[in-house]
Amino acid sequence: MNKPSLLRAGFSSLLITLCIIPAFSQLKPANQANDAKTKATNPFSMVAQMVSDSFGAPVKLIEEFIREAKALEKDEGIPATLFIGIAILESTGFTSHLYQNALNPFGMRATKIWNGPTFVMYHEGADAPFRKYDSPRQAVRDFKAFLASRKWFDDALRCPVTDIDCFLKGMSANLQKKEPGYARDPEWANKIRRVIRTYNLESLR
Repeated sequence: MNKPSLLRAGFSSLLITLCIIPAFSQLKPANQANDAKTKATNPFSMVAQMVSDSFGAPVKLIEEFIREAKALEKDEGIPATLFIGIAILESTGFTSHLYQNALNPFGMRATKIWNGPTFVMYHEGADAPFRKYDSPRQAVRDFKAFLASRKWFDDALRCPVTDIDCFLKGMSANLQKKEPGYARDPEWANKIRRVIRTYNLESLR
């Protein structure tokens, strides 16, 4: 082979190398590609990512709570959408001091009937004990048990699992019946509705 031919062969090899190597470098391993596809189609992951983007809590932590809320919905007929919405609002997207230290997203106080561990923090002008949970599962199931222990939440617990407005009405204060409800804030139910819309929690059904 003469010198010009060698030069052409060398140039062709270089050209092939320059074209092929970048193409291969952009390819993702099959497992990474599958993980990305799963996250894009899994509503749990999509919701968890949106909440994480807003507040900064780890996606896996949020997903774990979502899974436990859905398990409670299946077992007890309590809408996961509602419990997740309340948790996001009350725990500032799972980043509150109480959630970080006690996995308590609902602000549950450690009253005399609570026999479990507690976490004490400054609240409303004084140190106050709150319930401390071992897992999101314990948190969501204890919250359901709390609602069931208060007669003024009976109307909420009788609502169809798909009727969020019915649950919110049943959990809100009712002055005529002298029922305190879950929160003193008159806008509480509307705030939960906004959370549900903002983070597309209806997609979890």
